[in-house]
Amino acid sequence: MSSEPAARLRRARIDAGYQSAQAAADAFGWSIAAYRHHENGTRGFDFATAQRYGKAFKVQAAWLMGEGSMATAPDVPATISSADGDGTISLKRINLGFAMGDGTNLDDYVEEGTIDFDANLLRLISPSPAHRLVVADGVGDSMQPTLLDSDMIVIDTMQNQLNKWDRIWAMSLQGGGAVKRVGPAEKGKVEIISDNPAIPNRTVPIEDVRIIGRVVWSGRRH
Repeated sequence: MSSEPAARLRRARIDAGYQSAQAAADAFGWSIAAYRHHENGTRGFDFATAQRYGKAFKVQAAWLMGEGSMATAPDVPATISSADGDGTISLKRINLGFAMGDGTNLDDYVEEGTIDFDANLLRLISPSPAHRLVVADGVGDSMQPTLLDSDMIVIDTMQNQLNKWDRIWAMSLQGGGAVKRVGPAEKGKVEIISDNPAIPNRTVPIEDVRIIGRVVWSGRRH
């Protein structure tokens, strides 16, 4: 088989900011063994798989499969590195309060264009590639005074595993978008924690919570 799709897949992964195959597999929940076969060229992949990789790495599936010149990869997103210098990076903005679907996937949420962020600020708040950071507004008053309803937040979607308690997470909570803290509870459940003392905490089955990402920055309009 041709090694070109494998070479293109490796290039797309590196250009998207993932320094190893393991890092990419961990970020997207792929089988590392299967992904390594595809990137090493020891096993081919079909167009449906190319679409999945293309969506993750922000390149066209047809390009991954060998269409067009290798000279330029299309749609490669910006990444944040020490070489970026000054300037701005555009982040996708979403509406957490309105999901087209069950809210378990970032793509379920309505996009509201982009917003420019200072590249130096983004390097300080997250080491993740820029395309894995999204902007949204706080949802409701449950996180007051930490977050107000009109506060802008940056969500790091690479941090989507509930492995640290008492962080602030953007999530789908029983099908609706929410920004909350999460704490441990009885087996199979988690505690959903609001900073607003007027809103009681509640315990829900862990399967009712789908983490979109961790809130790594917030800004308040004046």
